[in-house]
Amino acid sequence: MAAFRQKLSLAIANLLLPLALVLFASGFFPYKPILSGLAVFEDGNNVAPATAPFDKVVFMVVDALRSDFVYAQPSGFEFTQELIRSGSAIPFTAHAGAPTVTMPRVKAITTGSVPSFLDVILNIAESDKSSSLVYQDSWLAQLRARPGGRLVMYGDDTWLKLFPDFFDRHDGTTSFFVSDFVEVDNNVTRHVSEELLMDDWSGFIMHYLGLDHIGHKTGPKSLHMVPKQQEMDAIVKEVYNAMIDYEHLNSTLLVLCGDHGMNEAGNHGGASSGETSAALTFISPKLQQIAKNQKSPLPSSDNYQFYNSVDQSDIAPTLAGLLGFPIPLNSLGGFMSHFLPLWQQDSERLALLQNNARQLLNVVKTTFPGHAFDANSDPCDAAQNSDLDKLECQWYSASKLVQSARDDGNLASETESALLGFLKSAQGIMSSTASSYDLSRLYLGSALASIAVVLSFMSSFQTLARSPAAGMFTALIIVSYSAMMFGSSYVEEEQQFWYWVLSGWVIYLYVRSYPHSRSGFPISPILFAVLSRIVRRWNQTGQKFAAEPDITTGFLRLHPNILWVLVLFTYVDVCQRLMRRISRNSPSSMILSVYPALVSFAFIFKIAFTAADSPELLQGSTLLQSLAEAVQGISLVIQARVVFVGIGLALVYSTVTSLRGISHTKTDRKVLFSNLKDILTLFLLTQAKTTNIPLYLLFHQQESLLSSMYLSGLEISITSLILQYASFFALGGSNSISSVDLSNAYNGISSFNVVVVGLLTFVGNWAGPIWWVLATHELFIESDNRRSSNGSSKDRRRLTTITTNRSHHLGLLTLFVSTNILGVMLACTVLRAHLFIWTVFSPKFLYCSAWSVAHHLVVNILWGEGIMWSL
Repeated sequence: MAAFRQKLSLAIANLLLPLALVLFASGFFPYKPILSGLAVFEDGNNVAPATAPFDKVVFMVVDALRSDFVYAQPSGFEFTQELIRSGSAIPFTAHAGAPTVTMPRVKAITTGSVPSFLDVILNIAESDKSSSLVYQDSWLAQLRARPGGRLVMYGDDTWLKLFPDFFDRHDGTTSFFVSDFVEVDNNVTRHVSEELLMDDWSGFIMHYLGLDHIGHKTGPKSLHMVPKQQEMDAIVKEVYNAMIDYEHLNSTLLVLCGDHGMNEAGNHGGASSGETSAALTFISPKLQQIAKNQKSPLPSSDNYQFYNSVDQSDIAPTLAGLLGFPIPLNSLGGFMSHFLPLWQQDSERLALLQNNARQLLNVVKTTFPGHAFDANSDPCDAAQNSDLDKLECQWYSASKLVQSARDDGNLASETESALLGFLKSAQGIMSSTASSYDLSRLYLGSALASIAVVLSFMSSFQTLARSPAAGMFTALIIVSYSAMMFGSSYVEEEQQFWYWVLSGWVIYLYVRSYPHSRSGFPISPILFAVLSRIVRRWNQTGQKFAAEPDITTGFLRLHPNILWVLVLFTYVDVCQRLMRRISRNSPSSMILSVYPALVSFAFIFKIAFTAADSPELLQGSTLLQSLAEAVQGISLVIQARVVFVGIGLALVYSTVTSLRGISHTKTDRKVLFSNLKDILTLFLLTQAKTTNIPLYLLFHQQESLLSSMYLSGLEISITSLILQYASFFALGGSNSISSVDLSNAYNGISSFNVVVVGLLTFVGNWAGPIWWVLATHELFIESDNRRSSNGSSKDRRRLTTITTNRSHHLGLLTLFVSTNILGVMLACTVLRAHLFIWTVFSPKFLYCSAWSVAHHLVVNILWGEGIMWSL
């Protein structure tokens, strides 16, 4: 009965975890309220300037166009740099706020608003319609509302999802098929020449994806990067020349911009300077009358800040002024003052800035209805205790200057400065305003997580109490890790916590092994510590030390021949282990050739994959380059499918041959599970970065050393917990969205499929933890086998204390996961007004959800325990 109550408590606790996460997320990531409808010019309030300088816009987005790609060397944007030098282009560095992924950035660019962090999730849901901007004001809606306003779009189909039925002509391409560098851009370029000949559109949007895909696959220093920049620069040149040659394009503005940047790994989503610094260049021959000739290219900069810095939300009101339509209702941006000289009359410039100020004031008053912002009542004499009080004073002062400027034209310059100051202050307040959290859901979600903690503690207490030393170590991990969630720096550098814990656990293993060592010197914990040190130095991750040298960048990439020797050893090790087991039961030469052939195919695919994505890793190896050339005629998709099918058949074959005549002994179970583990390891190697493959050779050696230490059931569980998390960071993972690796997410996929791509993405990023889940169960089986086998009297006495009940193992893991969820929820609730809530704590909540649902519930419980139950 006690065992039943324990299992029931554990089951209820695990059922509560996803419910708590969903409930908390629904209150933590709400949609921000918006003003509906379209802005219009009103007499006496919102007055359009007499003449807009432009009547058409070509809006060219190059995905992940980091500022230095255009403005610094090496760069392929030589023509664009020439335009900057001549004054035909005005360059900026546009700040892209986190999350730096496409959908929220396109929302900011088109509406001028600050998108919800929930858009980082909607960004990957290709079929999602809830993120549509069809009922929200934007510069696209304003252009479309004008008489004869027509829009055309080619490129990233995010625009089609955000603006359904907006475009008269369009051709969308999925943004997630990152394996394609060429066709995804050719699909845009093939429409450019014919659209430039047409005179029926007001807005022509192009969104190129190839540069972003190159970054994801091979990084910003890829050999593919400069040629891709040259390709994009050629499009700029074609459009610019058409603006000169074709009369219907003489008053057209070309905007070249990135939706975000990328970090040094080629990824984005976080808040590093590389990810948030996007190029933004306004191009037209008309700009020569106001632009100063500027130097281009500029020297490289570590913070990626070139020329003047603006916010992406400034694009919407600036386009509104330059093309002569009302500023979108929900815009938080300010008109870029660099373009004010395009209007000769002071009254026109003041009207433009006043329109912007009134529009932004309307957003402020809607958000903070308790503040009157009455231009007739002086609030500056009262105590100014908040930023909003200061903003009221700024508005009053600016309004008085506007009135004076109308009466006396000598105050135009001072009035412009006052209005620009008000815009900047209002933008800062609104951009940093916290979301409208649903606190009741936050509290209820936290309450459910608390219940899960209590239930999992009840099911694990006896296990922890039976081993005081190990139990205290576990309690220390759980408590300290949960407390760590309240510190932004600790969250960003979480890998350090697990490396410290791993070091402490190695000391524990040494101390507990010392009395039982026959030689008096326990060598296994020492060797395990050495391997652990190598593993932790393989990839630098986190934020503070991400650019520091490590084994991957500081050694293996400089010595690719050594890398491939280690990669070959890893594949050979998997093959030998499979061959040793199968040869005992099936001496047939045909059967013995199955595994070598499969492993060979997998190894050749990895060579071909690397030749396409990172050819520099094959330099100096004629043999590997020859192998890559030998299969060059076969697409990588086909090669990956052959490997995946082979792995699937191998799993079926291994299971059938192992079960044939099985006597259900512990030895039979060990052989069958080991076969499954090694075949699945081959799958994990296929989904791993080439530079990370040798880590699995080290993992296997670590497992062998752990097997020799005669660990108890609790000790196996603690070791598994530590190594699952430590291996995630050792493989390059972090708590930043930008560290999500998409390079192997499309193996065997010819078109985007959210389920398959999502599965492959998860496996690619959680491959290390998944491997240690398999290794943990293998350690449990070996422990059970030893307990029933004959050995020395000392070993038998030690083995009688081993507890291998996996419900206790799952109870411990559930206790840790539920406590972690509760800690993250409390941290997000308490720190919801923190400066880093959207750049550090919100991404951590998403990672916590992935660890809890995908890894803990699916991998550890449903999948891992399902395999063990079937055995």
